[in-house]
Amino acid sequence: MRIHSPDASSIVLPLLVIGGPMTLAGVFMLVYSLGGIGLLSPGWTLIHWRLVLSDPQTWISLAYSAYVGAASLAGSIVFALAIVFSLGALLRRGALGTLIYLPLTIPPIVAGFLTAELFGGAGLLSRVAYQLGWIARPADFPVLVYSRWGIGIILAHFFLVTPFLVLLFDRLRRNERVDALMQLAQTLGASRWQTLRRVALPVMLCAARPALSVYLIVLIGAFEVPLLIGAQSPSMISVLIWNRFARFDLATRPQAFVLTTLYTVIMVAALLIVRRARVGLDRGER
Repeated sequence: MRIHSPDASSIVLPLLVIGGPMTLAGVFMLVYSLGGIGLLSPGWTLIHWRLVLSDPQTWISLAYSAYVGAASLAGSIVFALAIVFSLGALLRRGALGTLIYLPLTIPPIVAGFLTAELFGGAGLLSRVAYQLGWIARPADFPVLVYSRWGIGIILAHFFLVTPFLVLLFDRLRRNERVDALMQLAQTLGASRWQTLRRVALPVMLCAARPALSVYLIVLIGAFEVPLLIGAQSPSMISVLIWNRFARFDLATRPQAFVLTTLYTVIMVAALLIVRRARVGLDRGER
C-alpha cells in the first residue's frame, strides 16, 4: 500500500490561518510597546519597557495570577477525580449524564455574578447564616468576594472548570483502561488505595497533562471573573493590562502592550518547557 505524504499547501495553509494573525498581533504589540506607533508616540524608545520591568506591581500581578490559576486548577482536579472514582459509570447514565454538561454552558461573567450573589457580603449565604444566628449581621460574613487572596475568583473558576475535568477524566479512565490496570494491580496484591495512588492517578494525570497545561494558562490569563469580583490590588495580569490600556491617560497605553508582550513570551516559554518535558518523558518510556 502506498502512503502519500501531505503536499505543501495542506501544511502551509493551516499555518497561515493559525499563525498569521498571532504573528501580526505579536509584531503590533512589540512595535507599539517600543514607540514605533501610537497616538502620542515620541518615536522608538525603551522607556515603556523600563517602566514596566522596574515596577514591582508587574511581578506581583504575574505571581498573583499564577497563584490564582494554580489554586483554581488544583482544587478542580482533586474534586473532579473524586467524582469520577466515586460515581464511575453513573456519570454517563440517566439525568446525571445530561446535567454534567449544563455547567459548561455558563459564561465566565455569569459565573462571576453568581459567585458574588452567593458568597458576597450581602449574598445568599451571608443572609442564611444571619437568619440561622451564626453571625450577628450579614456584613460579618467572611470576605470571599473581592478578597486579596482571590477566594472569589478561585470559587468561580472552580465551578467553571470542574465539570470539564470530570468529563475529561471520565474519558481518560476509559481510553487508558484504568479499571483494568487497577484490577491487575489488585490481583498482584496491591490494595485499592495503592492502585489508586500508584496506578490510576499517575496514568490519568500524565494523559491529561497537555489539556491541564493549556487550561492553567487560560486560568492565569482569565479576565471576566477577576474584573468582576477580584481585588484591585493585587490584580491579575489581565486586569492590570486592561487598566493600563483603558485609562484616560493615553501615555500608559504602551505599557499595556509591554505587559501583553511580556505575558505572551512567558506563557509561550512555559508551553515550550512543558512540551519539551513531555517529549523527554515519552523518550524515556520508550
